[in-house]
Amino acid sequence: MSKSEAGNIPVSGKTLRTSWPRAFAGIVLERYATLLLLVILAIVFSCLTDRFMTAANIKNLLVVQAVISCVAFASIIPLIAGEFDLSLGNMMGFVAMVGAVLGQAGFGAAVVVPAMVLVGVVTGFANGFLTVRFQISSFIATLGTGILLSGFTFALSDGQVIYSGVPDVILFIGQKHFLGVGITVWLTVIIALIMIYVTEHTPMGRKLYAIGGSERVAFLAGIRTGKLKVLAFAISGLLVGIGGIFALGQSGAANPGFGPDLLLPAYAAAFLGVTSYRPGYYNVPGTVIAILLLAVGFNGLNLLGAPFWVQPIFNGTVLLIAVITARAEARHIKK
Repeated sequence: MSKSEAGNIPVSGKTLRTSWPRAFAGIVLERYATLLLLVILAIVFSCLTDRFMTAANIKNLLVVQAVISCVAFASIIPLIAGEFDLSLGNMMGFVAMVGAVLGQAGFGAAVVVPAMVLVGVVTGFANGFLTVRFQISSFIATLGTGILLSGFTFALSDGQVIYSGVPDVILFIGQKHFLGVGITVWLTVIIALIMIYVTEHTPMGRKLYAIGGSERVAFLAGIRTGKLKVLAFAISGLLVGIGGIFALGQSGAANPGFGPDLLLPAYAAAFLGVTSYRPGYYNVPGTVIAILLLAVGFNGLNLLGAPFWVQPIFNGTVLLIAVITARAEARHIKK
C-alpha cells in the first residue's frame, strides 16, 4: 500500500472511502451540532404537543426573541475584542424607561427614538472609556455601570410602570406585522446581516478579532486597540438602544424591573454560538441559532406545562454548558 508523503496517510481506495465520510461527518457535527439539536428539539416538541408547530406560536416565539437578540448581538462585539459588558440588561431597562418618560412628557417619535439610541451609544462609550482610559477590568466597570443604570431607572420612574404617551411610531414598530411576521423580527434579521458583514468582511471586524486573540500582538501590528475597544462598546450600546425601542413598542410600557433578566440568556446564546458556524470564535450566525435553540427549548417546556421556575434553571444550565464547550473549542483552536 502506498503512502502519501504529506502526513504519511494511506491512499488506497478502501481507506479513502472510509476516511472521507468520517471526516465530513466530523466537520458537520463540529459546525452544525447546535443546528441539529435545534431541529431535533423542534421535532420532539411537535410530537409531544400539537400547539408547538402552529403559525401563531412560531410567530410569537420569533417576536419575543427580537429584544433578546439585540442584547445577544450587543454582547458579541465586546466579546470579540476580549471584553465583557455586564451592564447590557440594566442598560436595556434604562433606555426603555427614558423613551417612556419622554413620551409621557409629550415628545414625539422624532425626539424619543433618537434619544433612546443616543442614550445607548453614550452609555456604551462610557463603558469603553472606563475600561480603556482607566485600565479597569471591563467585568468590574460594566458591572458598576449596570448598577448605576438600575438606580437611574427607578429614579426616573419613581418605581412605577409608565404606560402612557408611548409614541405611535414605536408602537407600530413593536406590534405591527409585515407579511405575517412582526416588524421587529424583520429588523432583527437586517441587524444580523449587517453585523455578519461588519464582523466578517470589513477591516474593523478583522481587527476586533485580532484584538481578542492577542491585544499586545494587535497593538504591535499597528492596530489602535484602545479606540477600537471603545468603538466596540459604543456599537454595543447602539444595539441595546435599538432593542430598547423594540421592547417599549412591544409592551407599550416601561417597567423599572425590566432588563436584568435578559443578560443571562443573551450571554448563553453568545457562548453557545461559539460552538457552531465558526467553532472557537464569537459569531453572529452561531448566536442566532443558539437564540432559537434557547427559545424553542423554553417554549416547548412551557407548552408542556413546566412551572415558571424552569426558565432560569434552563438558561443557567445552557450557559454553563455553553461556557464549558466554548473553552474546549478555544483550546482546540489553539492546538
